[in-house]
Amino acid sequence: MSLVRNCTRAFRIVNASAGTKVRTFSPLCSSSFVRFNSSSVPADAKKEEKVSLTAQIYPANKDSITESDVDEWLSAVQSLKNGKSLAETAPEVYLSQLANPEPFLEEKFEPTEEQMAEVEAYANKRIPLKSDPTVENLVNLVMRHGKKATAQRIVSRALYIIQLKTRKDPVETLKETLDKLGPLITTRVVQTGTAKNKVVPSPLNQRQRNRFAITWILEGCKKKKSPDFSVRLAEEIIAAYEGKSSGYDRKAQMHKLAIQQRAYITL
Repeated sequence: MSLVRNCTRAFRIVNASAGTKVRTFSPLCSSSFVRFNSSSVPADAKKEEKVSLTAQIYPANKDSITESDVDEWLSAVQSLKNGKSLAETAPEVYLSQLANPEPFLEEKFEPTEEQMAEVEAYANKRIPLKSDPTVENLVNLVMRHGKKATAQRIVSRALYIIQLKTRKDPVETLKETLDKLGPLITTRVVQTGTAKNKVVPSPLNQRQRNRFAITWILEGCKKKKSPDFSVRLAEEIIAAYEGKSSGYDRKAQMHKLAIQQRAYITL
């Protein structure tokens, strides 16, 4: 009834001519409109919202820090520094949580099965180098007059042709070719101070072996008929990979000479 009384006002209008009484209702007259929430519940029945400790200490509507706040923080720090075990005020609780972060570090990362499988797949994989040393050695021996970009372009085209011809990894094919073509031992002349010098066999490391093999491959490129140097280089590498290069004769001669002079080997 209070809602009706506040929203409308009843009044009577007497019709002088007819002498009858007519009751009408005027909607929303000059009385102030008051909204009533019919679904409202008592304040005590509302569930209290959980507010974080940081929000309690640093409220959003707080514009500045007063001297009392500073004193409260300093007293909390001093009490905890003196060995107070039971935190009572909000700053003390906040500082004690910062001083003991172990409960927040208990959560551990648990990888999924897919992540574990991916880790196992790359367990024995090495990080690839920016550039392969064997290819760089080939580029440096192909280079003429300091034009390294031209040499890189020639070697890149040659490796691409090797991949098209053999359908294999061209870098691995190049390494296998140099390993088969490179000699294991060479000879060097040692002066004895007399009329006759000694020819002593000497072993070669991997880089020296590759240098001999690349040098013989570049010499074999001169016998090819193609006008493009990249094509000649690719054809000679493929021939050496198949065991048809003339460099194998040079390798056999070096090994034969080293075997003949094996009496001068010093251990």
